[in-house]
Amino acid sequence: MRRIAWIIILSLMLSPFQASAEPSSETEEVRNFLTELYRARSEFLIRNVPIDTFYFEKVPTSQQALYLEKKRKAYFQAWANKRDIIVHTAEGTLKIFRIRPTDSLIKVSLVHRLKVAYSYAPGSKTPAEFGLGTRHVLTLKRENGQLRVLKEWYLDPLDIDSDDAWLHQPSVVSEPETESLKSGTVPQSPKKRRYNREKAVAYANKYAGSAWGAGNDNRYNPKYRDYTGIGGDCTNFVSQVIGDPAEGGGLPMTHTWRYSGGNGSRAWVSTDALKSFLLYSGYGKVVGNGTFDQIVRGPSAPNIWSKLQPGDLIAYMYNNDVDHFAVVVGKDERGLPLINCHTTDRYHVPFDLGWENYTHYVLIHIAD
Repeated sequence: MRRIAWIIILSLMLSPFQASAEPSSETEEVRNFLTELYRARSEFLIRNVPIDTFYFEKVPTSQQALYLEKKRKAYFQAWANKRDIIVHTAEGTLKIFRIRPTDSLIKVSLVHRLKVAYSYAPGSKTPAEFGLGTRHVLTLKRENGQLRVLKEWYLDPLDIDSDDAWLHQPSVVSEPETESLKSGTVPQSPKKRRYNREKAVAYANKYAGSAWGAGNDNRYNPKYRDYTGIGGDCTNFVSQVIGDPAEGGGLPMTHTWRYSGGNGSRAWVSTDALKSFLLYSGYGKVVGNGTFDQIVRGPSAPNIWSKLQPGDLIAYMYNNDVDHFAVVVGKDERGLPLINCHTTDRYHVPFDLGWENYTHYVLIHIAD
């Protein structure tokens, strides 16, 4: 995963989550401020509402936090416009884990769960919903009796690409490349055990973490280690979905791909290693790959999407390296996949939200 340094910082500052001991008038004031801050920011994502008053006008760290909110709004609206999507509502809830006053500053750790309702224009069907979950660490400061944001850190599902890349698409759409096995490599046959797609999708929905819509009280499966603070948990989650024997898809673990003794093997937790294992073991095969335009607007698009089913996987690539993995949990009204994933926790999110126009998507069908 990219931005590993930010992941480590957040992991150290957010863990362990501890609630404030006894409520006080100060902590109640902070909670009210945070509630209003995130309510305004959720609405700001889709409408022109003011949020500048929550930040210091001449403090660089505060202005940087404000700038990032404006940047993510520009990206989100450009993405919706590109996808011909109307966003109806964006509503969030907070779970505050710690409020810690230190001298003139107040440090806070929390999770923000955002629910987005949307439909394709002209929106003839009932709006669909997806959820995002983000872990935040903030420093607040009081000025003239008013609380404001001094600093903020969080891993943002809309900040993988928050520039205007979506506004500048190539006019020529080419055929996606066909990925093949390396010359001389003979795939191994998977062991005789059917992949249970229904259970895999149910697992992905139950353990989608802090995202709105997820089950299990928004917690990861405690049977498995959380790798968020040491490089990202997306591949570990995907491996659980397809391989957990009790609740997941039940693919048999192997010497190469396994979870035992409180740790996953390299193929279990590493993006590139998992992709290689799936293709060369016979557990999975590539049914399509390319940029968004290639796989969505190219002449082979209908055939590509008909082969991808709930319980299959999407690998996200940059410069021939796998950067991220997600699980397909359904399709929208136009037949494009909805995904769940970890680290930046997502629930039933359109597969391309947060990614650049040059991201290379590898669509992997898991053998039944």
